[in-house]
Amino acid sequence: MKKILNHIILTLVLGSASLFAQDWAKVNPEMNNIIADTTLLRATIATLESGAKSEFHTHPAFYFYALTDCKLKVYYADGQTEILDLKAGDSGYGNPEKPHQTENIGEKTAKFLLVELKEHPYNATGNK
Repeated sequence: MKKILNHIILTLVLGSASLFAQDWAKVNPEMNNIIADTTLLRATIATLESGAKSEFHTHPAFYFYALTDCKLKVYYADGQTEILDLKAGDSGYGNPEKPHQTENIGEKTAKFLLVELKEHPYNATGNK
């Protein structure tokens, strides 16, 4: 009985980890125009219409460049939220990003270049 219970718990833990380690381009294909995809990186033009909200996803280490002025709200699975008020030309980078949804809370379409570094993936046990 204990062996079966341990197997069920392990299955639930592994299943929930994979649920939250979701590839942005796969769970939100309508928001992504992939312009380069190699073994090292993926470059995407991400487009979120006003009011659009992504599915939960993660990112490996990344660089972004805002192509338009935009206002985004990020909802993290742990309950945190963040507002990004970007101007065209703003850029930044980050470590692998924990599970989150992104919503365009601005009045205009948001577009940005997103370059993800595949060699530095999100890892639920190693990234914060």
